[in-house]
Amino acid sequence: MRTGEAPVTRIDDRSVDERIPITLLTGFLGAGKTTLVNRLLSAPDAGKIAVIVNEFGEIGIDGDLIARANEDMLELTNGCICCAAQGDLMDGLNRLFLRKTTGIADPSPLARLFYTDMKLDLTFRLDAVLTVVDLKHVIGQIARSPEAEKQIAIADKLIFNKRDLVDDAEFADAVAAVERLNPFSVKEVTTHGALPIDRLLDLDLFEPKRRDDMVGAWIGADQPASASGEAGDHAHDDHVHTPGVGAVCLQSREPLEWNALLRFFLDLAQEKGENLFRVKGMVHFQNVEKPVIFQGVQATFSPPTYAESWPRGEVETRIVVIGRDLDAAEMQARFAACIARRETVLDRGLGAI
Repeated sequence: MRTGEAPVTRIDDRSVDERIPITLLTGFLGAGKTTLVNRLLSAPDAGKIAVIVNEFGEIGIDGDLIARANEDMLELTNGCICCAAQGDLMDGLNRLFLRKTTGIADPSPLARLFYTDMKLDLTFRLDAVLTVVDLKHVIGQIARSPEAEKQIAIADKLIFNKRDLVDDAEFADAVAAVERLNPFSVKEVTTHGALPIDRLLDLDLFEPKRRDDMVGAWIGADQPASASGEAGDHAHDDHVHTPGVGAVCLQSREPLEWNALLRFFLDLAQEKGENLFRVKGMVHFQNVEKPVIFQGVQATFSPPTYAESWPRGEVETRIVVIGRDLDAAEMQARFAACIARRETVLDRGLGAI
């Protein structure tokens, strides 16, 4: 599985949304993706799962799980299937369901595809991007590899693996290095990829539309104030003062003007290009009561949708921008210009001038 991704698709649990959920599993070489996938496939309550990998030899499916095999498909004893994408991730989806597309170690092209390919979007939904982190080696990987940085930065959920191989000081250093890149994602700590299925699949974390209870986690609103640097409107985040990949959190308790915010992000996407990795937020727009889910991957943004309620009942815009070499002060100033002007109200009790 190299440093590439393995989409894990649960195909028998569709909830209200009838589309097939896809979990994109990524992480650097040796992080523990293979161990996690084998645990998932051998779980008695896994249901029917399709796993798409670059080549079978790179994932090492446990031989005891294999019932039948041919050159591009494994049928497992528990009813799951595994398809070899042979260097082309979406070709794996083709042979399973559609017959088209592309995939590489960078998860963002696949994520963008769910916004731009109508046939794909009608059949599948991207449930979450999970990145497995090797606690023992992640600091060095981040220092040497932009690919490792981006895999961490774009994740909806970070799985800190190999906890048994690091002491408390090493663990704290590794977590700090990762949180500098993506401080607002959901996080798990594990050894040997030992996580229950309900913390890996059907999370609704990429673009929460089915589970309102996940919206706060998705945007980082469920984290303590100290974790995100919150200090009122337009709060600055200490994570963004380090050059390179980082996150900026834009906040306001005042409603925003739609056209101004749209122009802000169009300009940002044009200026940053591929250095803009991820945008996700809940926005309080002028004259709109419900929170609006607003998000994009690089220059591709999904159509805005509504959430039913605000996390913790607090009406507040909270937008997380993750990318490379972001100018936090400039972004905060431009974001402040998106606040809607208060409408002038004539109080007849005060008379007329």
